[in-house]
Amino acid sequence: MTESPTNSNAERILAHALDEGYRRTDRIFCLLFMLQWFASIFVALWISPKTLYGPASATHLHVWSAFILGGIITVFPVSLICLRPGTALTRHVVAIAQMAWSGLLIHLTGGRIETHFHVFGSLALLAFYRDWKVLVTASGVTLFDHIMRGIYWPMSIYGADSNQEWRFLEHAWWVVFENIFLLIANHSNLKQMAESARRRATLEEQHESIEAEVEQNTIELRFANAELTRQTEDLTLHKQELSQMYEAAAEQARELAEARNAAEQSSRAKSEFLANMSHEIRTPMTSILGYADLLLHDPDILQQPERRVETIRTIQRNGEHLLTVINDILDISKVESGKLEVERIITSPMQIVHEVMSFMQVRASEKKLSLKVHWDGEIPETVCSDPVRLRQILINLVGNALKFTDQGGVKIYVKLLHRDQPAPQMSFAVSDSGIGLTPEQTQRLFQAFSQADTTTTRKFGGTGLGLIISKTLAEMLGGDITVESEFGVGTTFTATVATGPLDGVALSHPQDETFQKLLAPKPASSPPRAAGQKRLSDVRVLLAEDGPDNQRLIKFVLKKAGADVTVVENGRLAVEQFTTDGTTSGPLRDEPPFDIVLMDMQMPEMDGYTAAGILKAKRNRVPVIALTAHAMENERSKCLSAGCDDFATKPINRQGLIDCIAKWASRSEPELASTT
Repeated sequence: MTESPTNSNAERILAHALDEGYRRTDRIFCLLFMLQWFASIFVALWISPKTLYGPASATHLHVWSAFILGGIITVFPVSLICLRPGTALTRHVVAIAQMAWSGLLIHLTGGRIETHFHVFGSLALLAFYRDWKVLVTASGVTLFDHIMRGIYWPMSIYGADSNQEWRFLEHAWWVVFENIFLLIANHSNLKQMAESARRRATLEEQHESIEAEVEQNTIELRFANAELTRQTEDLTLHKQELSQMYEAAAEQARELAEARNAAEQSSRAKSEFLANMSHEIRTPMTSILGYADLLLHDPDILQQPERRVETIRTIQRNGEHLLTVINDILDISKVESGKLEVERIITSPMQIVHEVMSFMQVRASEKKLSLKVHWDGEIPETVCSDPVRLRQILINLVGNALKFTDQGGVKIYVKLLHRDQPAPQMSFAVSDSGIGLTPEQTQRLFQAFSQADTTTTRKFGGTGLGLIISKTLAEMLGGDITVESEFGVGTTFTATVATGPLDGVALSHPQDETFQKLLAPKPASSPPRAAGQKRLSDVRVLLAEDGPDNQRLIKFVLKKAGADVTVVENGRLAVEQFTTDGTTSGPLRDEPPFDIVLMDMQMPEMDGYTAAGILKAKRNRVPVIALTAHAMENERSKCLSAGCDDFATKPINRQGLIDCIAKWASRSEPELASTT
């Protein structure tokens, strides 16, 4: 098997590292030999001083042994270290010489035990070579020295004259014991060196690869530079033309900068524009829808020709359609800006379906279509979701189904999914028998301002925003919207939303027939009497509204409900009604002149936010209900923060407005009574 380049390089690096270690250790021993030579002479002079022979004296034999034998032991290995450093021969000669030094020092000290530790120190130093063979050579020399001197010269090694031929076994054991640990340490160290060599080899290969790539890039850059030089020469020939182009580009840059600034200003003004657009359109829509509703509920309407009733209904229907378009534009703006929000509260899915069916039944009856609901299995009585947004999704899906269906009808299939799983969902499948969709048309769904039929002669209207808004809302509620359709047969849109935990929630199976009886449409020829008739008897209402048409409409609705209505045109006049001196800075009257303040928030001179804030600062106890045509998400909190107690939108919901006023009027009566 061919050896990989990485392994080959690793072995080369390891061999180089070991060779460097050999040479470095050789130098250490070269210095050590010289030191041991001088140390041995000193030891010989200290332990074996001169001996007096009468008037003369002579140097002890140990001194000459240290000088001569030490020199012999030192010269040969030092010469090899200088001539052949790092070789195996040098290592083994160093091992023999070092252990010979141990034997010489033991001899010079008369076999003292302290000198025997020189053997262990020498083995430890020889372990620096990381070569187990060197340790074997050194151990063999020591063993041979102990055996021979133990037999023939025990005084030299053990400091005793008796025969010590078997004592070498004790010393041999300690040498073997030390060698075991040294060999283990050397083995571990060699493994680490091998791993380090492998990592370095890998890095070198990567470095070589990078260098090759850099070299290739350098070559390419050279070619590119040559090409750039050629192009530069060509460009130099057209310097005048480029100068003109530069001036034109600079002019375009200035225009682009101005356009960018304008776009940024337009983006900053987008929210304000949408709010103002909503206010400006909703304000007249209040009058249009309000007066249309009054006409339809007028008792004399039954005596009018059917065409007049139908004309009023047409005005009302188109006004509601325009209001839906406005809401869709505001919602898609929130989707694009990431400001669309949902809430999670306890709500009843059966109640929401009931409300949707009741609301859409009139449209189904107008087209002579059936509208039914089918409950598939047990349904939780409550779920944790956003009832307003869920109702909006279902109304959009059912409304689309009715719009694109001319025969047959629409069914809503309600089902609980994943009941026993951690994330259960409610499924609402809206199926129709309408025109259906082709695969190409299906792909264009869920896109802003897009419809399945994009031809100029399409027969169905709409902004194309409802589905993308509904899909976004479904996803925010923990689900999705999917579609299945067959062209010419019908379409099924399935919306799913998360239910939240169902622990402890009761499950029930609604009866289809009973539910359909609740949805039975009321006869269109007999409009109901005005709801809330005389509910506001003796309630004093201050209406702050600058629009004359809305003044007349709201005043008429409230007076018909029994209220006593006073109208002012701005917030300043509203505040002045409550002060003792008729100014905005004066103290409040002891007895409030009104029970409820209905405050429009957009008025000249002083708007409703300022007026509500002034009344709140004066500790006004009369409830203030905000009335605004703004429909942005934060408008309610803005009104409540300004000092209002409640919030109502334009176009007004007549019954809802009467109920709101009645609720706050009933709350304020005990407070007023307690202060009299």
